[in-house]
Amino acid sequence: MLGGALAGVAAMAGSDAIGNTTLREVLAATLAAGIAFVAVDFLSTMLVGHMRGAASPGEVWQQLRVAEGLTMALYRPLTALYAYAYATSGAWVLAFIAIPLLAAHLSYSLYARQNQLIDQLTSSNARLEDANERLRKVNLSFAAAMVRALDARDAWTAGHSAAVAIYSRDIAREMGMDETDVQLVHLTGLVHDIGKIGVSAEVLQKTSALNDDEWAEMRRHSEIGANILVEVDDYVEVARIVRSHHERFDGAGYPDGLAREEIPLLARVIAVADSYNAMTSDRPYRRAMSPDVAIKQLVNGRGSQFQAELVDAFLRVLDRSSQSYRIGIESDFALESMQHPELASPAPALRAAVA
Repeated sequence: MLGGALAGVAAMAGSDAIGNTTLREVLAATLAAGIAFVAVDFLSTMLVGHMRGAASPGEVWQQLRVAEGLTMALYRPLTALYAYAYATSGAWVLAFIAIPLLAAHLSYSLYARQNQLIDQLTSSNARLEDANERLRKVNLSFAAAMVRALDARDAWTAGHSAAVAIYSRDIAREMGMDETDVQLVHLTGLVHDIGKIGVSAEVLQKTSALNDDEWAEMRRHSEIGANILVEVDDYVEVARIVRSHHERFDGAGYPDGLAREEIPLLARVIAVADSYNAMTSDRPYRRAMSPDVAIKQLVNGRGSQFQAELVDAFLRVLDRSSQSYRIGIESDFALESMQHPELASPAPALRAAVA
């Protein structure tokens, strides 16, 4: 209402100043009215946006500039022509002007509707991406919860995942890998044994040697883990590494019998870290080896079970590390998982459900 009133005042002021007998004079008066209306429209919208905290003046301008530009470029000349025809030819000529005027209005309405649909689609896509991100984090939170549940069920492997993550990260850095791979191998180390959640407690905690059937069940944990992780968006590579972390450099590993470069590089890294920590940790069927004995075993497997360069890199890391690092007692899954927001602990209700 205010915009229309001010536009009328501007039009009458323009007519008084320059006249309204020629089309040019009517067009000038209409332009003055248009500028007044646009100014009120912009300022009122900017004020409302500011009061609601929804948009800055710049954002209001970005939203309105196309509509206001079309108003000035399309409606103002038509309005001037409409007024001039009425003043010079009478009411009967308005029927001929009404058709293009309605067509212009329809065109603008369709354009505005199209922009609205585009904005709605953009907003919907943003909400969908946000929902997918939350779902991905929830899935990884469940993965982390599974590892915690496994550690709680199997006291002999408590802290193993964290130790493997730390050792793998340090091997990758010693090898000069880029930070993306360093973080990826750390994350994968934290969840590399998630598949053991599908192995029976009797097999995990058995204090004597496994028979063939039990050994076959235990060997399936890398496949089970990969099947869990592959369902998480953007974690196909993590799943691939988890599946292959028990492959041997000479091709005698499992589950796929891959060899050398067929094995993902980060899976080869985790294989070294996993084997060392397994040897230096207590197990149901044996006591932990000393770091020196475990190092000799790594050296014996250099070039056959493990890639030689990765063993050498890990030995350099161990050589300058403390005794507590060498036996893995500095490892804490909760602290390590804090480095990856997607592994953040799920809500208490979810933790209770998983447990």
